Amino acid sequence: MESLRFRFGKWGGAKRSKSTSKPLTRNTTAASSRSISRATNASLTSLARRRRTTRHIKAKSVAFDQNNYMVAGGKAKKRMSNARPSNADQGITTKRGMTVVEVIMPIRDSLEGKYNCNALHEGRKVLNEKMRVHVDTLFNMLFSATSPFFQKFHEMRNSTDLKLGEWRKNAAGLNERVITVTVALKGNVGPKVAKVTETQTLRDCTRPGQLYSIDATSVNADIPYADSFMVAMHLCLRGTPEGHTKILVLAQVKIVKPVWAVVQSFIEKHTYAGVEEFFQSLYSALLRDQRRTTTLPASGSTY
Repeated sequence: MESLRFRFGKWGGAKRSKSTSKPLTRNTTAASSRSISRATNASLTSLARRRRTTRHIKAKSVAFDQNNYMVAGGKAKKRMSNARPSNADQGITTKRGMTVVEVIMPIRDSLEGKYNCNALHEGRKVLNEKMRVHVDTLFNMLFSATSPFFQKFHEMRNSTDLKLGEWRKNAAGLNERVITVTVALKGNVGPKVAKVTETQTLRDCTRPGQLYSIDATSVNADIPYADSFMVAMHLCLRGTPEGHTKILVLAQVKIVKPVWAVVQSFIEKHTYAGVEEFFQSLYSALLRDQRRTTTLPASGSTY
């Protein structure tokens, strides 16, 4: 009987010892769960605070134009400092408690910052494109005195007597050159050719490897009312961080001698059409040349 009581406990009639712990009730279980939850939350909060004391910096940059930009990758940790730029200035974004900073580290001035064209950019926009060609290479193709591309382009347009002048300092201390060419006209009525003299001037905001700003004035001869107007053009060749070039060409027809309104309208209409056709043809020739050859960054301009 005693063995049965020992085996079945209270159901066998045995008295419970005073040292036996009380069974856990629902209230006791809930209290234990709350204490465990508070301890867990406290540890997670402490961990999050420790993680926020370190800023994870993800460095990104590109290589361009003879080490204008330093190539850097991977992740680094940097201690929070007392004196630092604002989040808006650094482009800081927060994700899951971690601060991520996108950093670009220029060795020299940024292409999109200091070196901007100081021209007014007035006139009709006749070309606005982007090419996968380095800005120095494109400048040499269009404005070098020994450019085989430019000479071949005029041969394809049946132009003759092309003379590309050398870049020289003018009275204002700016680089300037003069080119002359006899171009073929496509009109059914009137002269078949016209002599063109164009003066090109590099603005003082030009920075080789980054920006070329060119003003050009073109006058015609051997056509009706040739002495009554001139064409003022502005060309911007702007390099991009990835090594491409943005091309912008603006043109204005300026009347230098009074003419009848009908004649002025005729001059403006046909001159703008001719300028737009010329630069669209030039852009197409550049694209064809780009498909044939792989254009690498130039070591520098030759003006």
